[in-house]
Amino acid sequence: MALVYVVDDELNVRRIVKKAMENEDNEVHTFVTAEEALEEIEKRKPDLLFTDLSLPSMNGIQFLNELKNRAYSIPVIVVSSDTSPESMRSAFKEGIVDFLTKPFTPQEIRDAFELALREQDSIYKRAREIRRLIEEGEIGSAESLMSKLFSDFPDSPFPHFLYALLVAKDKPKLAIKHLKASLSLDGDFKEASDELKKLEE
Repeated sequence: MALVYVVDDELNVRRIVKKAMENEDNEVHTFVTAEEALEEIEKRKPDLLFTDLSLPSMNGIQFLNELKNRAYSIPVIVVSSDTSPESMRSAFKEGIVDFLTKPFTPQEIRDAFELALREQDSIYKRAREIRRLIEEGEIGSAESLMSKLFSDFPDSPFPHFLYALLVAKDKPKLAIKHLKASLSLDGDFKEASDELKKLEE
């Protein structure tokens, strides 16, 4: 079960997305404004976020930018009637997973949700493989996979964390820099925080 947040000022849209996600056994919370969502995210970070671009007060692009500024690493799906090339480019530039055009169907919502989960699953699987290689001393293979991980997931904390594990023994200062970079992308990344404390002792 995933924790899903939906941010949209249209009641009908919130209801459609909420129902589609709850039918997949997810926990769903809805918000009218980006400010409300940010307040809740500070308390409890979701596994996935749906947001409109046309929101009262802070708009969707500003919201996405604020999420990045606060180093929240959350998969985001945009649902919007604003399909201008400029808006779509701006949204994808902020690192969204998918862009759904209103009106949309519940199936489109489910498909976008599955895509986002697959992307997350992909990075976790690759991260596990890299950790295994590091533990088994296969440094060359680990470095090769890690280079691809940095390229494919530039906004993820995992590449920096894994690189820190790789160089911690021989280059502790460099490892500390990468652990701090990892935590700047996800302040709740406990493994990175614990590893940083060990190196700074």
